[in-house]
Amino acid sequence: MNAVTVTRPLAEPAPRGRQRGRWWRGLMGLTLLSLVLTALALLWLLGDASSVPVEVTVDGVPLVGGLELAAWPAAHKLAIAGVVALALLAALLSAAVALVVVAAVLVPVLLLTVGLPLLLVGVVMLALLWPLVLLGWLLWRAAKPRPATIGA
Repeated sequence: MNAVTVTRPLAEPAPRGRQRGRWWRGLMGLTLLSLVLTALALLWLLGDASSVPVEVTVDGVPLVGGLELAAWPAAHKLAIAGVVALALLAALLSAAVALVVVAAVLVPVLLLTVGLPLLLVGVVMLALLWPLVLLGWLLWRAAKPRPATIGA
C-alpha cells in the first residue's frame, strides 16, 4: 500500500488560437465590408430609382399610381433598403436549406435504388460461388507446405 504514484503534468495544447483568431477576424471583416457595400449599393440604387414614378397593378387594376420615392425621407429609403436586404438574405438561406433538404432526400433514394440491388447481387453471387471459394481454400491449405514438427 506504500506505492509511489508518479503523475505527469498535462501537455499544453499547441498555440493555434492566434492563427484562428486572425483568420476569423479577417473573415468577419470581409463579411462586414461586403454588408456595408451592399447597403450602400441598395441606397444608391434607391436614390437613382427615386426619380421614376412607381405604379402597382394587380390583374390590370391599378392599386397605387404615381408613387415617387424621391419625396420620401431618408429614413424610409433606409427602411426599404433594409427590407430588400432581408429579402435577399432570406432567399439565399432558403436556397441553401432547399439544397440540404434535396441532398438529404437524394442520398437515401440513391442508396436504396443503386446500393441495395448491388448488395443483393453480391449476396447472391457469394451464395452461388461459395462452393468454389471453399474448394479454393481447401486446395490452398493442401498445397501449402507445412512446417517441420518435432516428434514427441
